[in-house]
Amino acid sequence: MDTQTLTLISLLIHVPVVVAWVSLAAFEFAAASLPSLRLAQRLTFIRGMRSLTVLLVVVIMVTGVWQTIDNPIGRVDSIESLEHLRTATTYGASLFVKHIFVLVTFVLSFWDRFSLAPRMLRTAGDLESTTPPGGMLFAASAVNLAACVGVLVATAR
Repeated sequence: MDTQTLTLISLLIHVPVVVAWVSLAAFEFAAASLPSLRLAQRLTFIRGMRSLTVLLVVVIMVTGVWQTIDNPIGRVDSIESLEHLRTATTYGASLFVKHIFVLVTFVLSFWDRFSLAPRMLRTAGDLESTTPPGGMLFAASAVNLAACVGVLVATAR
C-alpha cells in the first residue's frame, strides 16, 4: 500500500474521530452546566467518558502523527524538516498552533474525566443538588470546549 492510500485511510478515520472528540467535549460542558441534572449525574456522566477518551486519543494521535509526517507540503522525516515546515509555511504554522490546542484539550479532558470528576464524586457534599457545580469543573470543561474550537479554527486556517 502506498503512502497516499495510507494518508487517505488516515483522513477517513481521523475526521469522524475528531468530530466525536469535539462532541464529547460539548457533552462534557453540557453535563457540567445543565441545571436539570443532579450533581451525581453530572459527575457520573463525565467520569463515564474515560474509556472513550482513551480510545479517541489513541486514534487521533496515530492518524494525526501519520498526517503530519505525510502532509501536503512535504514529507516530514526529521526534526529539521518538521521545523522547516513550521517556520516556512502557513500550513506548518497553523499545524503547530493546532497541535498546541490539541495538547490542551487532551490534558484538560484527562484531568476532568480521570481526576476532577471522580474526586468530586467522592468528596462532594450534596450529590442530589441540581445547582450547576460551577467552579473548577465548569471552567475546565468550558476551556476544553474552547480549545476544541481552537483546533477547528487552526485546522480551517
